[in-house]
Amino acid sequence: MPRWIFFAPVIGLIAATAVIGLSLGRKAALTTETATIERMAARYVAEAGGAARITDCTARPAVSSQLWLVVTCTPPGGLGAFEYFVDRFGTLKHSSAP
Repeated sequence: MPRWIFFAPVIGLIAATAVIGLSLGRKAALTTETATIERMAARYVAEAGGAARITDCTARPAVSSQLWLVVTCTPPGGLGAFEYFVDRFGTLKHSSAP
């Protein structure tokens, strides 16, 4: 039996790890703050409806190490704020609404 057959699973594992690492790194590198804030602001407008506007939203860095941004959107009446907690990949992890 050829020797390379014994190393094939290790080579396959290394190749799979490299592909996964490169894809996650690419996604993290291409996710911008502006695009993430705009996407959460559009979600706010869809959820709040009425007089809600994209300009009602602001963002700040998250305190948690597992999160990246907290997008806060306050409706024109100021009755409560919508908050969207986003991770480094731009994925919504948690949201709160009034």
